[in-house]
Amino acid sequence: MRSPRTIAGAAALVAICLPTAAHASHGADQHSANMSLVKNLPYAANNGTTPNYGTDIEFATLGGRQYALAGSYRNGLQIVDITKPREAQIVSRYDCGVTQGDVQVFGRPDLPGRTFVTYTSDTYGDGTSTCYREAEALGFAIKKSNGSGKNGTFVADITDPLNPVTVSFVEVPQGSHNMTVHPSGRFLYNSNSDLITSPLPAIEIYDITDFAAPRLVKELALPTRPGLGTESHDITFNRGGSRAYSAALSQGVIIDSTNPGDPSVITSFVDPAINVWHQTDPVTVGDRTFLIAEDEFAGAVGTGQCPNGGVHIYDITGANELNPVKVGYWNIDTIGATFAPTDSCTAHVFDVHEKEQLLTIAYYNGGVRVVDLGGLAGVGLGGTSVTGDGLRQIGFYRTQNANAWSAKTPRIQGNGDFYLYGNDIRRGLDVFRFDGEKAKPAEKGKWMPGSTAYRFPALGQVLALDDDPLLQYTVAEGGPAAHDH
Repeated sequence: MRSPRTIAGAAALVAICLPTAAHASHGADQHSANMSLVKNLPYAANNGTTPNYGTDIEFATLGGRQYALAGSYRNGLQIVDITKPREAQIVSRYDCGVTQGDVQVFGRPDLPGRTFVTYTSDTYGDGTSTCYREAEALGFAIKKSNGSGKNGTFVADITDPLNPVTVSFVEVPQGSHNMTVHPSGRFLYNSNSDLITSPLPAIEIYDITDFAAPRLVKELALPTRPGLGTESHDITFNRGGSRAYSAALSQGVIIDSTNPGDPSVITSFVDPAINVWHQTDPVTVGDRTFLIAEDEFAGAVGTGQCPNGGVHIYDITGANELNPVKVGYWNIDTIGATFAPTDSCTAHVFDVHEKEQLLTIAYYNGGVRVVDLGGLAGVGLGGTSVTGDGLRQIGFYRTQNANAWSAKTPRIQGNGDFYLYGNDIRRGLDVFRFDGEKAKPAEKGKWMPGSTAYRFPALGQVLALDDDPLLQYTVAEGGPAAHDH
C-alpha cells in the first residue's frame, strides 16, 4: 500500500486554521492532562528477528476474566489478561508466524459456550509455527510449492485462553489482509487489499459453517477506480448484519448483506479528499446514520511530519445511502516532525463506541487519540470545531517513539473513565488511563452550509490552496464527486 502524494497542503491547512499547539520535545512523552501511560508489555521475537510489531487488537471475556487479543507480525496473537489493567500480563500466545495478524473475535449460535478468533496471513507465512502444524494435522494443505506457508485466515478456538487451538484454515491465494466475520458467525468476508495490478477486484466470501471444509461461495465484484487500488482493505458489518461497509483503497462501498452468502453492492463512491480508504464504520446519532471513513494517507509511507490523513464523515440516512453526503472532517492538530524521518503520522485503526459517542483512534507516530463524536457534522482540528458540531479531541497520548497501529477499549465506565489499549509496531502493547471527568469541555462551533463556509475567513484561505482538496472539497462541495449504483 504505497503511493506518493504531496502533503504540503495538509500541513498548511492545519497551520492556517489553528495556532500551533505547544508540545514537549521528543525527549518526553506528549499527552493531555487526562491521559496517562500505566504499563507497557513488549512482545518477544518468536518467529523471526523483529520483536513487538503490534497490529490489530480485540477483546473477549472468558471464564469471568477480561482479555486483550493483540495481533502482531510474525510473533503470534498475544493473549493478555487485562482483568486488572494496571496488572496486565501476557498469559499465553497463539503461535502463528504470519504477517498482518488481523484478529476478530466471534461466536456461533450453534456452538454455544465457545469463543473463536480469526487470524490473518497476508504476504508471509512461515509454514512451521504451531498454527500451521495444527492446521496440517486437521488435514489442510498448508505449504506452497516453495515450502513457505500458504496465505489466508486461521480460525482458532480460544474458549480456554491459556490453550488456543486451531480449528480451521481458509486458504486465500491473494492473501487475507483483513478478514471480517458476519454476525451470524458462518461467513467470512475477505479483504486482500491488493493494489491496482489486481485485474478483477472482488471481496471473497467463504462459508465456514463446517470448520473442517470451508468453501468459497461468492466473489463480489467491485468497480475499478483510478488510484492506488480498488480491492477491499477492510469491512465492517452493522449490528444486525444486513449491511457491510468496505474501505476499498480508492472508494467506499456499501453492501447489502441481508443474505450473507449472496451479497450485492448498493453503492460505490469516491472522494478526492481521501488518498487511501482504510477503514469505514457506521454510527447512529439520534435519527441519523453516518459513515466514518479514515484515510491512511499514502498507505502509511513515512513522510517525517504530522499530520497527514484524517477522518471523513458522510450522512447515509435513508436515501443518502445511495448517494452519501459528506458532512464532516477531523484531524489531529499536532504539527511538526515525527520521531524518525521514516515515520508516518496518519489516521489508522479506530473503534466507535456508539452509546458513549466516542471514537478511539491510532495515528502511528501521532500516538493514540480519544475523540468526542458530537453531532458529527462539521470540520474539526484537534479539540477545536472550526465549523459545526463535529468531532473534537478530548484526550491523547503520544510516546516519544510511538508507532501505534490500533487503539481500542473494551469498556467505558459510566463516568467516562476507561483504559485504552494501544497495539504498537515499535513498543508492543501500551495500557493508557483516560480520565473522563478531567476531559476538557470541547469547544463548539457553528454549523455552516458549504456556501457560507467557503466565505469563512480562515477556511477561505485554505480553499485558496489548490494543491490539496482537503477542505475545499469538505466544506464547499458537500458530497462525493463520483458515484455508482
